[in-house]
Amino acid sequence: MTKAKSAPPSDAVLADIAAPLVVEAPDVAEEAPPSYVKIGVTPPSVCGKVRVIDVETGKRIEKVIEADAETGKLLRFAVEGGALVRDGDHFQTIEEERPIRIEWATGNQKDSF
Repeated sequence: MTKAKSAPPSDAVLADIAAPLVVEAPDVAEEAPPSYVKIGVTPPSVCGKVRVIDVETGKRIEKVIEADAETGKLLRFAVEGGALVRDGDHFQTIEEERPIRIEWATGNQKDSF
């Protein structure tokens, strides 16, 4: 018994499938920074332009996975000596609540992701 095969997709359909997903970078001069960011949810073009700041110290928080400025909830990787801390076969994370703000990184400032 022979099974019917569907026709291969046309060149136009293949071109649409192969076309990269275009997400426009935010205009940091015009738009307010987001109040919530999360790796894998927030577009990389946005994550690459924001910094998460500890309100009390004014210092940038590094290796952020998820941050909510309204609730102060923060999930980040544990860092020691500039390196991520391993726990068996994965990296340690730290969940905390503290006053934070999310702002656009400008000039030569590093982002938090």
